[in-house]
Amino acid sequence: MMIRSLLRRCLNALALLGVISIIAFYLSKLVPGDEVLDYLSLDDSKYAASVDPLEQRKAYARVAKKRGLDLPLFYLSVLPSSYPDSLFLILPVSDRHTLKKWARSTNKKEAVMDLYRDLQSGLRHACPKADTSDAANQLCQTIRELMNTPDLFSAHHKILRTYHLLSKDSTAPSGTMAILDKFNHHIEQLIRSPQKLKAMEWLPSFYWHGSHNQYHQWMAGFITFRPLTSLIDGRNAWSKIFDALKWTLLLNGLAFILAIILGVLIGLWSGTYDGLKKESVINIILFTLFALPSFWLATLFIYFLSSGEWLSIFPAGGLGPYHGEANFFKKWAVLLTHLTLPVLCLSLGSLAYISRQMKQSVINQFHQPYVLSLRTLGVSEKTILRKHIFKNALFPVITMIGGALPVLLSGSLIIEVIFSIPGMGRLMYTSLVAHDWPVVFPILMFGAAITVLSYILTDIVYKWADPRVKSMET
Repeated sequence: MMIRSLLRRCLNALALLGVISIIAFYLSKLVPGDEVLDYLSLDDSKYAASVDPLEQRKAYARVAKKRGLDLPLFYLSVLPSSYPDSLFLILPVSDRHTLKKWARSTNKKEAVMDLYRDLQSGLRHACPKADTSDAANQLCQTIRELMNTPDLFSAHHKILRTYHLLSKDSTAPSGTMAILDKFNHHIEQLIRSPQKLKAMEWLPSFYWHGSHNQYHQWMAGFITFRPLTSLIDGRNAWSKIFDALKWTLLLNGLAFILAIILGVLIGLWSGTYDGLKKESVINIILFTLFALPSFWLATLFIYFLSSGEWLSIFPAGGLGPYHGEANFFKKWAVLLTHLTLPVLCLSLGSLAYISRQMKQSVINQFHQPYVLSLRTLGVSEKTILRKHIFKNALFPVITMIGGALPVLLSGSLIIEVIFSIPGMGRLMYTSLVAHDWPVVFPILMFGAAITVLSYILTDIVYKWADPRVKSMET
């Protein structure tokens, strides 16, 4: 039964991660800008060096193919019947948006695609001659404008204007006027009378792409840790994430251990001496620390203990020159000195919650029948507390440990930024500010996976530690 329960939880976790991954993927596609353009300066220097629009389009297509951005988004596409079947193949993305509007306004998807193919042919004819012919340059610029003009009437006006200008130019390359005539013919066919959709054409069209899609490649990259290029410095995004992860684990791990040890001890003491005046004073202090925002507590620590205005005991931020220390103990002395204040900021706020949970658990154990039985047998209070109550009262803390694991790996954004700790939180912040999405979304998925898996781990540990849970399963 326990194995079946574990298997069911694992399947539910995989389903949840699948849903999260789909949401994250579509969010990554909804961010402002063009994803291919973000990579062009890194992957293809010809794009930046060339002013030829035809060369720029070729560079765009090369980068899109290299990054798999010329594939459909998902396994299944659902498109309005008025859209062309091969819409996902249209690049650049700005052309795709224009074709959508042309198709939606006319309901003539075949004619729209014919016009687009003729525009591409016109680019290949005119743009290579743009440096030697003003007429060719004018035609090349007009076609570029047409491909970014969603309103067909405006596009028609631009064609007529260019036709009028070039008809007076005797130096225009052969075939120029014929190209404009063809454009004009297509546009007039589209704008004369929009075709009404038939009854069946109101239904959407479904297209199955199999594994040849962007989401499949995206998820495969996460699972295999395939290199991702950071848009800031061109480094592998996974390398940046794992470099930051070690500092997040160190910082939050120290804070978590400190908070658990102090919280359990204070909770055990508070539960034992519940109602005493000194216990009430400790509770007030703990809840005051819990109520203080972490960024304000960090600012107070820096002002009073680092700035020199009052004291200058601890460094204000960073990790210090630990690289220059050859001795192991000296290196860790430098690191721990710099981590003292951020660790305190992260742990003090958790003390009230952990100690409160432990206190309530201890008080509940004191009211259990087995405690009365032990007292009747003459067992001392210290022995009851140490050997029985303490162990049984720790079960709620196990749940908190599982819930804290995602925090250990995702990092504390505010504290890491204030104290300049190069952890996951700070990396997430700098990547968001710089719109470095190849770093942002792996961190998001990494955190989601750890969160889901940590709760499964918590269930396993809890069932292993508490025999009552095992008996309920069976």
